[in-house]
Amino acid sequence: MRRVRPQWWQRCARGLAALPAFILAACLGGAATPTPLPPTFVPAIPAVGNRMAPTLVPFLARANPGVSARYTFTVKLDYVGKRAEVAQLVEVTNPGPDEWNELVFYLPADLRTERFTLSKLTLVEQVQALAPRIEVRDGFLTVRLPAPVRPNEARLVNITYGLSSQETSLRARRIAGDVAHTASVMQFINWYPQLVPYERGRGWKKWQLTNVGPPLLAEVADYDLEVKSAPGLVVASGGPVASGAGLSNFRLRNARSIAFSASPDYQLLIRETDLATIYLYHLKTHADAGAAVLAAAGNALQLFNELFGPYPYASLVIAEDAFLPSVASGGFLLHTGQGFADYDGKPESLLLALVPQAMAHLWWGQVVGHDPVAEPWLGAALPMYSEYLYIERFQPELKDWYWRDRIEYWKPAGALNRTAYDLDNTEDLLQNTYRRGAQFLNDLRLEVGVGPFNIFLRDLYQTGAFRIATSAEFFSLLNQEAPANLELLAQQYFDAAILLPTPLPTITPFFTPGAAPTATPQLRIHVVQAGDTLAYIAGKYKVPQQLIVTRNRLPDAAMLSIGQELIIPYP
Repeated sequence: MRRVRPQWWQRCARGLAALPAFILAACLGGAATPTPLPPTFVPAIPAVGNRMAPTLVPFLARANPGVSARYTFTVKLDYVGKRAEVAQLVEVTNPGPDEWNELVFYLPADLRTERFTLSKLTLVEQVQALAPRIEVRDGFLTVRLPAPVRPNEARLVNITYGLSSQETSLRARRIAGDVAHTASVMQFINWYPQLVPYERGRGWKKWQLTNVGPPLLAEVADYDLEVKSAPGLVVASGGPVASGAGLSNFRLRNARSIAFSASPDYQLLIRETDLATIYLYHLKTHADAGAAVLAAAGNALQLFNELFGPYPYASLVIAEDAFLPSVASGGFLLHTGQGFADYDGKPESLLLALVPQAMAHLWWGQVVGHDPVAEPWLGAALPMYSEYLYIERFQPELKDWYWRDRIEYWKPAGALNRTAYDLDNTEDLLQNTYRRGAQFLNDLRLEVGVGPFNIFLRDLYQTGAFRIATSAEFFSLLNQEAPANLELLAQQYFDAAILLPTPLPTITPFFTPGAAPTATPQLRIHVVQAGDTLAYIAGKYKVPQQLIVTRNRLPDAAMLSIGQELIIPYP
């Protein structure tokens, strides 16, 4: 029987559905002709009582594990001119024990082009604005500090810049740049200088740029985003807290990145669940496709909460994007624009085939981090296999289709533990690392049993939440939770460089369902209660009032609001 070769979009679906959170499609050149924004109803995010719904679910509302930075963005978005003016304030806290003599930011691809214009960078020390020495080299922005940052001290970095979008198309596959637009949608992904992780005793982590997509290598942080735009524009992002004519605000805590998209044609669908409120933004002509994505996302949210662990935010925002693949960010999923346009109602269509894997990146990639340069397989295997877990639960009739068309068609091969520098290109990552990873996890599940495998996944998520997990931790935890003879399996999927390690010391999970997490000891948070005064708070923690004022940039020490979070510095 002659084998029918899939249509172009089916081939792209198979190749690009595996895109990790940091990989997008290629952007095509050309300038869009500016047109006036039509008058459009802006869907408002509903309030809960007299205030907006919180970003975090209750069991994480008091936790800030691992946070060393807080980003505050004010974006003036010129949708017609396809450009944004950005004021970015980064508050960096040194958790110790090292002293810092510099701060290092990664510059994504768009910030290494002529479309990026750095206007000013200042450093705030002791309420004094300084112009530090900066160095831009090999994709990183280094800020030399006039005085070292000691443990438990903070610095403020103020960066202002302009960034223009480039035109793309629904069929585009990414070559360079994540800030792009079509005639209907504009999106900002990997769009800001991002603080790189700091390794104690070793310094700021840098890497050589690769041709396997821009890596998302960052610690979790707090994000506040305000987008000012024309009144008819709808802006979507993770952690929505308010929206109105020409002004949209978003707030994320314990997130690894933030992205946003905008369109004058977005329509909003809402689904309330016990786990999170799902907001779905689609273009006007794609209402049926939007409803299908909303249903699939609800199923994936339910399943992954059960199999992996709690989704850590009170909202999940999904928006139709401007090209072929889907991209995950903090509390936000930009979903395939090509899939929306081509939706035919079939469950194996591009639109729906991408949902579970893209959703899984919110757990494996955003909440649980990994090093996509040194260990890309950690961020590839679990989301790819999550597709099968979803099909197994909700669409068992498609199980053979998944293994035949999604996996084996591409003849995946090669060692899983190759670095990004060992991979030829992004196609190599997608066709081999992603698909070999799914094969490995399926064989692992068969070897240890479904029950132990599920326990392992939950423990991996809990111990890795809000951290950057490693292969050593993966196998150490596997040995603890599902001991079995894994040597032959490891030899099949990994080269000689991989060794099954002895169990590491137990890593305390950042959260356990039903239990309140313990905050990082280097960062103290006080939530203002009724009757609290600054004098009372200072006395409670035995620190001078002025330290609290300076640390939190309080404009008026007498004006505290109930529920306000104050960072309490050490004396």
